[in-house]
Amino acid sequence: MSTPSERQVVIAPRTLVTLAALGFGGVLLLLLAQAIRGVLTQLVVAVVLAMALEPLIKLFERRGLRRGAAVGVTFSLAVLTVTLFAWLLIPPLVTETTHFIQDAPVLVQKLSHGQGRLGFLEDRFHVVERAREAVASHTTADVIGSGGPAIGLIRGVVATGAAVVTVAFLTLFVSLGGRSWFEAFLDVLPPTAQARCRRTGSGIAGAVGGYVAGNLLISLVAGVVTTLILLATGVPFAVPLGLVVALFDLIPLVGATIGAVLVGAVALTQGVATMAIVVAGMILYQQVENHTLQPLIYHRTVQLSPLAIAVSVAAGAELGGVIGALLGIPAAGAIKVITRELVAWRRGQDAPPPVHRAARSPAVRRSSATAVHDRQA
Repeated sequence: MSTPSERQVVIAPRTLVTLAALGFGGVLLLLLAQAIRGVLTQLVVAVVLAMALEPLIKLFERRGLRRGAAVGVTFSLAVLTVTLFAWLLIPPLVTETTHFIQDAPVLVQKLSHGQGRLGFLEDRFHVVERAREAVASHTTADVIGSGGPAIGLIRGVVATGAAVVTVAFLTLFVSLGGRSWFEAFLDVLPPTAQARCRRTGSGIAGAVGGYVAGNLLISLVAGVVTTLILLATGVPFAVPLGLVVALFDLIPLVGATIGAVLVGAVALTQGVATMAIVVAGMILYQQVENHTLQPLIYHRTVQLSPLAIAVSVAAGAELGGVIGALLGIPAAGAIKVITRELVAWRRGQDAPPPVHRAARSPAVRRSSATAVHDRQA
């Protein structure tokens, strides 16, 4: 019996050199991305915020404004909104914080004697003694030293402020030049691919911008509802706690729960009954948010299933912490848009534009079916 002839594969030296160069270049790119990961994170956040502002910019452009003027007006409105929010927030925050500092010695004295609503904490768990031991275990150098908590807090505040300013300017620059950069990129591509890439970019911008704008609106509603509940039940620090809940609510799935735990702990200072009322009110709102507001936003913008949302948030949190969790859902929406275009390209078709299920009337469905029939014919 004859044995099959062995086939020899010859790899040219030029191919090996090319593969080695590509591998070395990929490693260098990964090292560079690791070195400037902070800047890349700020740039990604700026791009997402610019996409969120794009619908308002296009609205002003339709009103007759040029691109630069529309961006300037939109950015000014965004800064004015943030400034107004801070102006409404900071005075009550300062007042309530001052009252807390003034009342802190009395609260500590009552707690140390087992008095007041939280006196049971001292009787059962001896929290005052444990706190004193923890403070005594740290020397003055530990507190005010170069690596102490105070200096670390100051550095964190300064770094956060610098990052916010940087992201704001990057958002402005992306809004001003993002469209021209994208059009310049399209000019390099073949004419047959330009329409597909333009449609992909529009789909990604719509999904990301709609998600960000809707998520901000949901967080604002959560903060307002929490503040009203705390004011109605007489829990102190209603405005700062409402802000805390609004910030945590930006984190999908788990943020609202974390905020409810913090608010419940503060409400416990007013008694178990007050805490139960506050927690029940927040749980009721979370049910409305989870089953009404969030599906309305996620399914109408990024159009992701609950499983995809959970996986994207978990993966984003694992890769980038809180920022990764915030960007997980819009990133998944962008991947879905790109995947849809790739599948349509492999089939030699044009990907259909995203249509919201709730918005599809019978007439729209009939027109879509007619279009599909015509394309097949």
